[in-house]
Amino acid sequence: MSNPRYVLRSAVFVAVFLAGFLITPSIPVFPAAPLVVGAIWLTAQAGHGLRRFDVIMLATAAAVGATFQGAGLFLSLTIAVWAVLPSLLFAVLLDRLLPGYWRGHGDRFRRPGAALLRLAGIAFLTAAAGTVIWAVIDTGSEGLPPPVPFGRDLVMLFLVPLAVNTLRRLRSPRRAGLTVVR
Repeated sequence: MSNPRYVLRSAVFVAVFLAGFLITPSIPVFPAAPLVVGAIWLTAQAGHGLRRFDVIMLATAAAVGATFQGAGLFLSLTIAVWAVLPSLLFAVLLDRLLPGYWRGHGDRFRRPGAALLRLAGIAFLTAAAGTVIWAVIDTGSEGLPPPVPFGRDLVMLFLVPLAVNTLRRLRSPRRAGLTVVR
């Protein structure tokens, strides 16, 4: 990927992430929650080999969003950890347990039920990690009950990769299962 294209994609990511970061506290079921946006960003960028830059960008965007909401330095860094760890967990698990799933590759050799079960497990672990880390960070404040963000993140982290895989498989040319040449 060229540098201008990477910069443009990164700027769009930061804008969407900050919008989700600022809107989600007022609209709890907003689908572009920061955890979901960060996880999808790291997953989409996995094929370009710039994961360390993407993690730094995600942490910086989370710290800036927390600063916009009035957090101090240490709370901003703690919120950056909350944004990065579950997102990185999602990207790494999806890459290890379902290699090529995001791009629509390897589906001919996987049973669809097994892939969906693995995707559901990955989404569950990521949403649970995000909820646990947030519960540790946000002690003592009157916020949402933990099942609301957990459910929102679980559903979105399951549906977005499934939709991307389906769209990529529909756009790919159809090949015959086996061809015999004599």
